[in-house]
Amino acid sequence: MADSTLYHVWVQTGDADNLAGTDSNVFIQLFGSEGYIDPLHLPPQDIFAFENGQTDKFVLQIPDLGNLTRCCLGHDASADSGWYVVDVKIQNDTTKQTWLFTFNAWMGIEESGALSACADA
Repeated sequence: MADSTLYHVWVQTGDADNLAGTDSNVFIQLFGSEGYIDPLHLPPQDIFAFENGQTDKFVLQIPDLGNLTRCCLGHDASADSGWYVVDVKIQNDTTKQTWLFTFNAWMGIEESGALSACADA
């Protein structure tokens, strides 16, 4: 894999009667034409991260993955496990190339039977 690159990541949580957010630990895994990364924890910026109807921004410094092809999100169900994710937008800071991964899916045992989901670009 190539040199380290900065990626800006925006995670949009859905708006479902104040029930779409989560306080669980959230993880992301990215796949691209030049490789992939193991799941990374997305540390909340404050106690209001991943809340109903909100978009949270993160900056990841990871190997350059080339053209992104797949994004997987998940959580550990440690608190408020039902989480509805609308989409994840990712931008390579160097090339300014942007990808949109549309989920429109619940992640939670009661809601979907799964704690993770993947979306292709």
